[in-house]
Amino acid sequence: MSKLTGIELKCAQLVPSAMFASPDAVVRSQALSLAQKIAILRRWEFDARQIAEAGRTLRVSDEHLLEQVRSALARLDAAGTTPEIRRPPVAAH
Repeated sequence: MSKLTGIELKCAQLVPSAMFASPDAVVRSQALSLAQKIAILRRWEFDARQIAEAGRTLRVSDEHLLEQVRSALARLDAAGTTPEIRRPPVAAH
């Protein structure tokens, strides 16, 4: 896959599941820089935690997704090159 267009990248950063089938697909993507991968995975993690903090019970599939995201982030961090992370942008409603 070549580099993502600006629109595709923004979409991936705001709604990761719209562009990637799984957190692992983000890790494997050759179209993203390390910083972009981390930002996208952080957004995915943020979204999953928001569901839990809203008082809703996480479904088993949601819990599994959160575990996958955290595992993907850990694999990227294992390279020892994780840059400082900024909080992902909040989508406008």
